[in-house]
Amino acid sequence: MSDDSRRRAVVSSDMLAAVLFLAIGAASVLLGWSYGLGSTSQLGAGAMPVIVGCALIALGAAQLVPALGALRGAGTSSAAFQRGELRPLMLILGAVFAFALLIAPLGLVPALIVQIAIAWYAQDGGKRWEMFGAMAAVTGIIILIFKYGLGLPLRLLPAGF
Repeated sequence: MSDDSRRRAVVSSDMLAAVLFLAIGAASVLLGWSYGLGSTSQLGAGAMPVIVGCALIALGAAQLVPALGALRGAGTSSAAFQRGELRPLMLILGAVFAFALLIAPLGLVPALIVQIAIAWYAQDGGKRWEMFGAMAAVTGIIILIFKYGLGLPLRLLPAGF
């Protein structure tokens, strides 16, 4: 393996995970900070995003240190994603984006159903009845936790239903 090919393959899954943790954590801290932290007795809207963002930054740093050590030492690192893994990755990301786009206009239930349907096809060999069972179970659990347990003002169905 030449030095050029070795340098191209050094973006390992560990390094990619570390960079993602650091980037999402930093974005969370920056956005959460603008909402206000509040006080220790009365937390503001930005307190939880900042706390979670700091935890992600710490996890990213903890992941990055060994990944950089492996990069300096061994030099034999495989690529972060093999060609066959790109389809499931894109489907899962597409499912998350579909949920984000659909929850406001359609409500929680249709957004969850579309998200689960898209994500289901990221795996091979799943049976259709299992997908419908997952849709029913996950949707029911999410409604119980977030709508009724936490009392979040989520619209379950599109307006007019």
